[in-house]
This record gives sequence, structure tokens and C-alpha cells, in this order.
Amino acid sequence: MLAATHRDLDALVVEGKFREDLLYRLTVVPIEIPPLRERLADIPLLVEYFIDRFGKRAGKKFTSIDKKSLKLFEGYNWPGNVRELQNVIERAVILCEGETFSVEESWLKRETPQGSPAGAAQWRAREAGKANY
Repeated sequence: MLAATHRDLDALVVEGKFREDLLYRLTVVPIEIPPLRERLADIPLLVEYFIDRFGKRAGKKFTSIDKKSLKLFEGYNWPGNVRELQNVIERAVILCEGETFSVEESWLKRETPQGSPAGAAQWRAREAGKANY
């Protein structure tokens, strides 16, 4: 079984919000991976991988990546982590015309405080609250 979370399960067990027996079942071989915003060196590799993956599905071949787009990716906070990067790239692959991969800057603009995990969590909580209206 493979499970992933951004929550502190040990703290949740102490608070009585997560079952201790389930924690033991999940932590046989724990692997901790920092969020994408803390792994900037991974971004170019992930971008190339996702462009190739989604390009094949769409029947498109990109010969280059717009440098401005890559800089946007590296400077963005990625509150949605790798899944958000994947979605942005899939959208761009579908919409790009030509052989140069690029993204629209507006696709990455959010009202999140840049650079802080707490700020990203606050943004997610605020957005979740909007969904309840």
C-alpha cells in the first residue's frame, strides 16, 4: 500500500483525530519528500517528463521549452504541488500550437502568500470555505 499526505499524522494521533493503529500500518517504510517549492532542481526534469507524456497523448512533438515559462515554473509557490504542475503542463500541451512549449503567466497567478507553506495552507482553507457557499 502506498499512501501520501501533507499532514502531520503523529500530531493528529495525539489530538485524537487519526487512529494510532492505522498510523502504525502506514509507517512500515516512511518516505518523506519535501514539497515541490523546496525542490526547484526537480522542476525542469518534471516539466520535460510531463511534456513528453502529454505530448504523446495529444500527438504533439515539442522541440523546445520557452525559457520564460520555465522561469515562471521555478518562481511559483506550487500550493497544489506536483499535481498542479502536471495539470498546468497538460493544459499547455493541449493549447500550444507549434513546436515550442509555453504557458500563459496568468495560469500561475494566485492570491497565495509566496514562499510559505503556511500561506499556501491558509489559501487552501480560504478556497475550501468559498466552496461551501
